[in-house]
Amino acid sequence: MIMGMSFGRGVLFHDRNVLACAEVKDGVIHLWAEKITIRTIGKLWYRIFFSFPWYYQLFHLLLAGYVIATFVNPAWEIISPLWVAVYIGGFHFVFPRMMKKFHGAEHKVFSYHGKKSLSALSDIARADIVNDGCSTNMVVWFFTGFLLSAFFLPMEWSLVCGLAGLFAGMFGDRVLRKYCGFIYKLSGFFQKYFTTKEPDRLHLETAIRSYILFEHIREADRKQAA
Repeated sequence: MIMGMSFGRGVLFHDRNVLACAEVKDGVIHLWAEKITIRTIGKLWYRIFFSFPWYYQLFHLLLAGYVIATFVNPAWEIISPLWVAVYIGGFHFVFPRMMKKFHGAEHKVFSYHGKKSLSALSDIARADIVNDGCSTNMVVWFFTGFLLSAFFLPMEWSLVCGLAGLFAGMFGDRVLRKYCGFIYKLSGFFQKYFTTKEPDRLHLETAIRSYILFEHIREADRKQAA
């Protein structure tokens, strides 16, 4: 299965074996690909965390400091630090603008069913920005469990219900799509209007180049294994 992920500077595609990334630095698209290892995962998350605008980084640092402070001295608590977990769960809704555009480009590459290539860029640009397999589905399931229980359960148990919803959406996807179609329509609405933005040419080209590199590496591995 091919999976995609967007961050503030680019787009990557991966399966269980290899990861291919295209990222923009000073207006230039850079490409790299690696076999998936612990080092590669660390390299990936480093790029994700440090691609956020400075004010996101400052805010996240303050949140982490607040959680640590309330753990050291509960008397310093103003609001429950568990709300930080809710913020993390809903981070899809507050993606930075650039990240939303890369996210939109990633979705359009997935939605386009022809051969992914730079010559097809204009067709890919017209593809659907809603992706049936987007992780926004999991976010919606998390908040379904959380909000349905938040009015009558303590905060910590509401989070447990949210996590139960997330895992239900993750492992029961086929059954839930059959009986809970409204949730997926809601996810599509959020994808279209909140978690993505229409990409510019740079975002589309970055996503396309990342996908082409992924296909090239995967094909080379298949030939080598044959």
